Amino acid sequence: MPIIMHVDMNSYFASVAQQLDPMLRGKPIGITGKRTERSVVAAASKEAKLLGVKTAMSTWEAKRICPSIILVPGNPEAYAEITHRFNKIFDRYASAVQKFSVDESFLDVTDTARDYLGAIMFAQMIKRDLRKECGEYITASVGIGPNKLIAKAASDMMKPDGLVVVRPEQVIPFLNSLKLKDLCGIGPRIGRRLETMGITTIQQLRETPPVILEDEFKSYGLWLAEAAWGRDASAVNGKEEAPKSYGHSYTLPRDTHSVKMIQHYLLGLCDRVAYRMRRDGCAAQQLSVYVRYGNFSGTGTQRRMKEPIADGLIVYKTAWAMLEGLLDISNKEIHGLPVRLIGVSASSLTEPGSTPSMFTKDRKMTAVLRALDKARTRHGHGAWTRASLIPLDLKERTSGFAYDHEL
Repeated sequence: MPIIMHVDMNSYFASVAQQLDPMLRGKPIGITGKRTERSVVAAASKEAKLLGVKTAMSTWEAKRICPSIILVPGNPEAYAEITHRFNKIFDRYASAVQKFSVDESFLDVTDTARDYLGAIMFAQMIKRDLRKECGEYITASVGIGPNKLIAKAASDMMKPDGLVVVRPEQVIPFLNSLKLKDLCGIGPRIGRRLETMGITTIQQLRETPPVILEDEFKSYGLWLAEAAWGRDASAVNGKEEAPKSYGHSYTLPRDTHSVKMIQHYLLGLCDRVAYRMRRDGCAAQQLSVYVRYGNFSGTGTQRRMKEPIADGLIVYKTAWAMLEGLLDISNKEIHGLPVRLIGVSASSLTEPGSTPSMFTKDRKMTAVLRALDKARTRHGHGAWTRASLIPLDLKERTSGFAYDHEL
């Protein structure tokens, strides 16, 4: 009998924000795309949820319900980094790990845990490793059951930081304690159609002949009939295709003709692409760049490298040389249409060269990058940044020379 674990991170986006910024801990926060009243709350911290804030609520409504809520812009890069970390933790304990979304995964621990007692121990060890390697504010609810359907439902029963175990002999009583909407796969639309048939509980769904469900829902009706008994034959699919490319793009704060602004953001993008390649043990033999103009037209180009590259500065220098060929530049200004978006992508992935460079400078840079990557892996994406990417904020008469007036 399979033993499946479902791990669901609690208030994930908000928890990551609180882990990164200690000033947000213990406070009601909402993750949003923009700090405007026309945006929505993509995720709320547990403190905000206790005050009535819900996911997908408009920000103006969230402010009305909770005037003290702090709206925080989303940080996709940080989410991707933490997701990568916790899935590496899962790999230690499971024979197969299937990413279900950015903040939840299924684990097949049948062969590794051997029994439900072993699975419970694994769950506790995973929680310990999450606190140690992702941060004390990154918690997860774990459900353990004989298949993915039951494990998923179990993880939703106790939040935050819960652990619910449903053994095979407990499946039917467990299902009877749930509502129809608690089963993954029965959404609002399916729920309404079941209600029109007089089916409002899982027990009633179980008692409905499969042929009736099939007539109403076609092949999906057969799944409903099986789900009512807690049956799910789908396996944890741990196979994941290796990435074929690594890329980042960025919409500039405003359409610009400034070469300096484009170089600033391009360097940051190239560092991100290079870090992801090094993290996964890859290097690129082909580089592509893309630019979108203020009128939403765009153009791009690509170049084949003589040697695989995975150093952010080298990626940047190559990408900028390619962009210069696309833009009409003179006197550090771009002529013609202003630039709205820039993007860079590395492809034709291969393993980095194993032969050390004959140049001392290159060997030192390799050692520096290795140390910086280690710091970022341990302390997060903000562990280091290039000095050239730090904005300079000049304050009036800071040095006593009134330089701002002279400028």
